[in-house]
Amino acid sequence: MSRGNEKQPIVLDDIDRAKRVDWLRRTVEIYGWRLHAFALMTNHDHLFVETPEPNLSAGMQYLGGSYTSYFNWRYKRSGHLFQGRFKAHLVQTEGYFREVSRYIHLNPVRAGLVARPQDYNWSSYPGYAQSRRAVAWVCYDRVLSEFGCDPGDARRAYNRFVRHGINTPPPSPLAKPVSGLLVGSEAFVAKMRGMLQNRPDDASLPQLREMQLQSRPELQRIVAAVAEKFGSDPADWRADKRVNDASRALAAYLARRRFGYSGNQVAEALGYRSGSSVSSAVARIDSAGPALRKTAEKIERELMGSELG
Repeated sequence: MSRGNEKQPIVLDDIDRAKRVDWLRRTVEIYGWRLHAFALMTNHDHLFVETPEPNLSAGMQYLGGSYTSYFNWRYKRSGHLFQGRFKAHLVQTEGYFREVSRYIHLNPVRAGLVARPQDYNWSSYPGYAQSRRAVAWVCYDRVLSEFGCDPGDARRAYNRFVRHGINTPPPSPLAKPVSGLLVGSEAFVAKMRGMLQNRPDDASLPQLREMQLQSRPELQRIVAAVAEKFGSDPADWRADKRVNDASRALAAYLARRRFGYSGNQVAEALGYRSGSSVSSAVARIDSAGPALRKTAEKIERELMGSELG
């Protein structure tokens, strides 16, 4: 899921919606993703993808950066459009495709945008509802295969399944991910944890380690880690007191850019006057030299390593 900065809209009209969907198409085709479902909302979007290559972050950076450039150009604005990193869950294959896809397709209904998901043009559901509305860059077959071998029968069965979710809303399959990351059975969770903890040098796991970044540490842990690295006292991080080194700005950068905390959350935790002050601090680190960015990367790795343990 990618969310607009401070929960602001990422699309303002159908021209924006068409452009966002087109950039999604390009991303899927360029990076070889298998896109099973998507829903573009007003201030966020949901993607349900498989990535045969370990290129999730690269693809999301391409998608977000390309669309942000268009959006900033059209509205004569500058700065970030999206809130920090995208949020991701690693989903077990067996038994979860139907539930995750339905959850995504019912987003417009839950938001009150339409009464029926097939009436919402900015999701993958119209292609599930009617074969003539299908597009080549969405993989409908994997979800539909759980509803039968005959394509027509499977499509009708899936539509009944989704309609049932309108009348009897199911719980979100993504509501309680383990460690903020894993969605699946206890056996699946144990397997994934074992792969990360017991095979640290396995070259086949880059995608899983990349996904691991989404289990973010608490804000106070970020503050403590940065303060320890710089030998700083976070009690001195106040709106009425100047900080002479880069410690507070680096903590703001990690919390905001790398772990997706809101500007107001970071301002409150780090003693900034407002979210705009946080944005200025983040921009300071963005324009800093490589040494400071390497320090940020090292602290991030240490934080995520302790989160996994």
